[in-house]
Amino acid sequence: MRRALVDGALLTLLVAAAVLGGLITAHVAGPGGLLWTVVGIQVLTSVTVLGRRRRPVGTGVLIALSALVQTLIAFAGPAPVAENLLGVSAWVPLVLSVAVDNIVERGVPARRTAWVWISIGVLTVVSVRPWDPTTGLVVNGLLHSAVAPLFGLYLAARRRKIQLLEEHAERARGEERTRLAAELHDIVAHRVTLMTLQAGALSVSAPDAATRQAVEELREHGARALDELRELVGVLRRDGRAAAPALDESAAPALASLVGEAVRAGQAVRLTEDGSPSPALSRVTGRTAYRVVQEALTNARKHAAGAEVRVSAHYGHDDLRIVVHNTVPRSRSRLARTGSGTGLTGLRERVESIGGRITAGPDGSGGFRVETVLPTRG
Repeated sequence: MRRALVDGALLTLLVAAAVLGGLITAHVAGPGGLLWTVVGIQVLTSVTVLGRRRRPVGTGVLIALSALVQTLIAFAGPAPVAENLLGVSAWVPLVLSVAVDNIVERGVPARRTAWVWISIGVLTVVSVRPWDPTTGLVVNGLLHSAVAPLFGLYLAARRRKIQLLEEHAERARGEERTRLAAELHDIVAHRVTLMTLQAGALSVSAPDAATRQAVEELREHGARALDELRELVGVLRRDGRAAAPALDESAAPALASLVGEAVRAGQAVRLTEDGSPSPALSRVTGRTAYRVVQEALTNARKHAAGAEVRVSAHYGHDDLRIVVHNTVPRSRSRLARTGSGTGLTGLRERVESIGGRITAGPDGSGGFRVETVLPTRG
């Protein structure tokens, strides 16, 4: 569709340039049969640009030869008509620049484009008419023939240079991403592994069952953090391109498990789920919902010690709505000053990246409310 629009606009522009050049020349130098013959050839040749993608070399040769024929016909008429036609008609420079730019853009080998450059060279010699030169003919002839292809070469070279710079920048970003992923894995994985090993050793020597259970949960959290870290590092090493989300019932967020962990850690949390996950629920949406609840519970633990927290999830056909609301905190937590303070900002970016929306703020009565609406097909 886009190609058809571009081709239609280009064809219209070329026809308009041909007709307008003829009208201006007729007004300045007077009408003539040869003038309108040239204009007719220009209009007919304009159609060839539609085949420039399939046959770039053939189109370039045909355009150059058509321009050569037009120039010879113009020189057969009165000198004022020829000079004005070469000076005011934009058709030849425009179509030549399009042909050359297309050839360079498609990377056609030089050995295949020889006839195009030979035709343009002959057109240039004929246009400046070195056997009977005048200042007007030399200037207009060069503008008519050689300048446009050179300009097309410049545009193609500039575009190619920009493309190479973008490729280099993307490669540099990929290398930096890989380096950061390796450092992230080496630093964090080492520390978390030590924690899980120490927790495992402590669970063996724990004096009572409650301590053993608490330590075992700590070890499980560490192991899960390592798995998530490896997954994140894998995404970074794939240049940030995660695998396409599959549609699967297992994509439903494990909110009950998450809330259960919070309750066992001493947090007063109640979960309400309305409806059932849609079969079309994507893994991206499920994981984002899980992260929203996880971050909200963490914030409640840090900033609303002793507050009651209610998590409600409504599964609709087209969206998933989650509300996490905590009441007034009973005391000030020692964890309130920890953290970077960018959790909600990162969460908002994550939610909005899949087309969802999130609102977070005080509820007006001393508590805090986070509401998120996520599309089912994230």
